[in-house]
Amino acid sequence: MRIETRRITHANSEALVVMVAGEIDLHTVHRLRTAVAAGFDQLSDGQMLVIDLTEVTFLSSEGLAALVDVTQTAQLRREPLPVVVDHTRPVIRPIEITGLDDVLALFNTLEDALQAPSQ
Repeated sequence: MRIETRRITHANSEALVVMVAGEIDLHTVHRLRTAVAAGFDQLSDGQMLVIDLTEVTFLSSEGLAALVDVTQTAQLRREPLPVVVDHTRPVIRPIEITGLDDVLALFNTLEDALQAPSQ
C-alpha cells in the first residue's frame, strides 16, 4: 500500500488530501489510521481533510472499520471528512454491501469533495 499526503488549494479553501493506493487489509490498515490521524494533527483553521481511495484495489473489513473510526473522530472534532471513491473500483462494493454509504461522506471525485459544503 502507498499513502501520500498533499495540500490542495481550491477556490478560497485549502484541503489536506490523504491519497491511498493498493490494498487496505489487516497488514496495512494501521498505516491508513496513522496517516489520517497525522492529517488531523496537521490541519490549520479552515482546512479540511479528505481521504482519496480512488486507487485502492482491495478494501477489507478492517479497512471498513478504520473508515468508520476516522469518520467518528472527525464528527467529534466537528470537522467534515469527505471520502473519495470511484464507482468503478472495488472499494465501493464493500461500502455499499455493509450500508456504510449512509455513514461515510462519499464523493465520486476529489473536485466534488472539495466543493462540498462543510457538514
